[in-house]
Amino acid sequence: MPELGSDHMYEKIAGVLRDQILIGDLRPGSRLPTQAQLSDDFHVSRTVARQALDLIEAEGLIDRIQGGGAFVRRYQPLLRRSALHYRSDPGAPFAEETLASERVPRYSHRTYPDRAGADIAKRLNIRVGDDVMRTIYTSYADDQPVMIVDSCEPLAITRGTPIERPEEGPLLGAGIVPRFTSIGLRPTAVVERLRSRMPRPSEIEALELRPGTPITTIVRISYCGDTPVETADLLLAADSYELEYALKVDPE
Repeated sequence: MPELGSDHMYEKIAGVLRDQILIGDLRPGSRLPTQAQLSDDFHVSRTVARQALDLIEAEGLIDRIQGGGAFVRRYQPLLRRSALHYRSDPGAPFAEETLASERVPRYSHRTYPDRAGADIAKRLNIRVGDDVMRTIYTSYADDQPVMIVDSCEPLAITRGTPIERPEEGPLLGAGIVPRFTSIGLRPTAVVERLRSRMPRPSEIEALELRPGTPITTIVRISYCGDTPVETADLLLAADSYELEYALKVDPE
């Protein structure tokens, strides 16, 4: 076993196990050493060994069965390439991301008129209580919920147009760019702000999260010039996603 320092031993043991999983020495379905074996191998207490297993379980790398040990989980996160979601013809980026991870995509949605609360009103530069059309999407990979999107669009802009309800009409299922382009408000910028946090009880239930699994939240605002035309909260299971942002550097 490698020589490890005494500080944060459980993190260092977790690092050894993580490396063995990610480079393929421990393959999906492989059984990990028991707490007793880790305790002997690394000369630590069983409590420290358990903490190491707790850590990589929270990262989504292993599954543990009560009385049956720990096993390497099949780890194939979806890769979300943000830029692909805001093309003129985006296609079906979530489906492409899911299929690339060898899983089957589907999503459900519900759309209904609502009134803007303080946060949504600030993002959309409208008044509190103004009418918005809210659509809540749940995206699944092999029937496992991996992302929830809560999107709001100001009805002052979309009411009476073919895009008033995002999942109805001639542009059913189209992305933000083609939808708003069709009513003369082509988006010119999309801003995404990310943070990670521990989930609320309702989010644990909605995303069927394992104990200790964090979520990644993305607050999105879509603009046509200086006018916000859409905002959304994206909730992603942190152990199910990697996020990629490709940024263009201005010429010298």
